[in-house]
Amino acid sequence: MVYGITGGTGSGKTTVCGFLEEMGYTVIDADKVARSLTEPGSQVLWKLSETFGKEIIAEDGSLIRKKLGEIVFNNKEKLQQLNDIMGPAMDEAFRSALDAAVLKNPYSKVFFDAPTLYESGRESMVDKVWVVAAGLETRIKRIMDRDGLSREQVLARMANQLPEEEKIRRADVVIYNDGTLEDLRMTVEKALK
Repeated sequence: MVYGITGGTGSGKTTVCGFLEEMGYTVIDADKVARSLTEPGSQVLWKLSETFGKEIIAEDGSLIRKKLGEIVFNNKEKLQQLNDIMGPAMDEAFRSALDAAVLKNPYSKVFFDAPTLYESGRESMVDKVWVVAAGLETRIKRIMDRDGLSREQVLARMANQLPEEEKIRRADVVIYNDGTLEDLRMTVEKALK
């Protein structure tokens, strides 16, 4: 079984996936896959620089993620351009990672941590979807603390994601994350059963 894990930014997906990895499950992290696809000299990085400008590339040839984020997260058209570039490469990389995980342990659950699972259409690549959800103010505070962004910047990023209510409506399992870490761990253990 392949489970997609998604949720709005700041909901706690990374924490949930950390618990799953501690329990011995394979977690394929879409953000790590994306980073591997944009390493210096890669075809994907070249396409990104052609589309969004050379200013997104650092002197050492690496992607300046924050700069790219500033360009795309306030502009739906540019965000779509990013998705058009990253999407096919991500799909291929996910399938390869999934094949490797299944070969390693064909009877285990595999989790795909994908913040934009619905937005990218990748829910068709998984058997079930878990949505991690938290209250709006909780999420805003987490992101501001984590990324050093202003409230306005956080809200702009959230505006480009599918509303949390829609993700919850489409989910097979919803994991609410407004309590303690122990509460969250117990909720994850219950969802596994």
